[in-house]
Amino acid sequence: MSIEGKHILVVTSVYPMTPDDNHGTFIREAILHLQATGAKFTVFAPAYEGSKSDVLDGVKIYRFRYCPKRYENLARDGAPTKLQRQPLYFLAAVLYILLGTLQLFSVCCKEKPNLLQIHWPFPHGLIALPASLLLGIPMVFSFHGAELMLANKFGFVTHILRWLLPITKGVTANSSFTSGLIRKIYDGPVTIIPYGMTLKPKPPKKRLLGEVPKLLFVGRLDERKGLRYLLAALPLVLAKSPVRLRIVGKGILEDEIKMQCHTMGVNDVVDFLGFVSKEELADEYAGCDIFVLPAIVDSKGDTEGLGIVIIEALAHQKPVIASAVGGIFDIIHSGITGLLVPEKDPEALAQAILTLLSNPLKTEKMGQEGLADIQVRFHWCHITPKWQQVFAHALDSAVTGKSVETLV
Repeated sequence: MSIEGKHILVVTSVYPMTPDDNHGTFIREAILHLQATGAKFTVFAPAYEGSKSDVLDGVKIYRFRYCPKRYENLARDGAPTKLQRQPLYFLAAVLYILLGTLQLFSVCCKEKPNLLQIHWPFPHGLIALPASLLLGIPMVFSFHGAELMLANKFGFVTHILRWLLPITKGVTANSSFTSGLIRKIYDGPVTIIPYGMTLKPKPPKKRLLGEVPKLLFVGRLDERKGLRYLLAALPLVLAKSPVRLRIVGKGILEDEIKMQCHTMGVNDVVDFLGFVSKEELADEYAGCDIFVLPAIVDSKGDTEGLGIVIIEALAHQKPVIASAVGGIFDIIHSGITGLLVPEKDPEALAQAILTLLSNPLKTEKMGQEGLADIQVRFHWCHITPKWQQVFAHALDSAVTGKSVETLV
């Protein structure tokens, strides 16, 4: 069955509010590429501090309200961290599920979609269940890793997912790491579909003579990104080579991270850029010497499900230094396209940085190998047909009642 002419309603916790908004941009990018198939897409996502429903790229986005504006930010910048730090957010989480369920049911009655794609199946699988069962709309579950790491910590999440998964008509994972987590609770077919780039790469810029080498970090400023370990590595690097660290992103730990910079005396070599436009982000990738993602398994058991920022750095022909955790293994071939180091190890990070800085020819070759690799494995022209196949199988199995075949 083709998905041409079919209406797919995408349920997600994050979706961009503007073309330059980086929240959930990989979901937006997937929809943009899938629109070429002739399918129609609608998005159901939570409001952010009172934001209203809107249209972006010709896609209707229903923003559901679940809290007073002040607390209507649960799903951005890491819901688990907010729940851990502020117990009042548990009330917001309950309202998120209850009010989200009611409003999604209403949207489904109005839009009459053929298929529901559920990102982060906990809690969104619960939210979508009444609409799926009562209105007969098949579901595809798309896992990103965080909900499964949460299931490792909280048994009730595991029970809920085990109950929901057999109801679905398709299951996807963003990496082999995430697929492995799914396998612990579900023995049905799982299709691994990574995400590709969310911006157009620019040619790499050569460092000017006498210019200080630049390290680049891009990501949310929260625990699992491990930025504090990169900061701890900086003095070790600076003792042997001048560098400058550029940090793109914001998050709940921003004040703590800035205080760490002050305490360690590295303020003068660290630039906090906050959120930037896609054009500016591409400039940062193109202008850096090394991209660093020191991700960790955090105190909540969460880690990187994939690491799209790594793919984007490789697309700019930049070598990557990253922690050997989660879905990062799916992207980096250590020693070829970058270097993988143990998590939470500032000494190992510093040594990896110094190794690449001292060998520019090796660094350049890694960047070239990285570009060649992602053009094969992470280009949208290879990713989009996989989504088409999953959606088509789900729609077909819903009509015929057959089980979905294993997709590779």
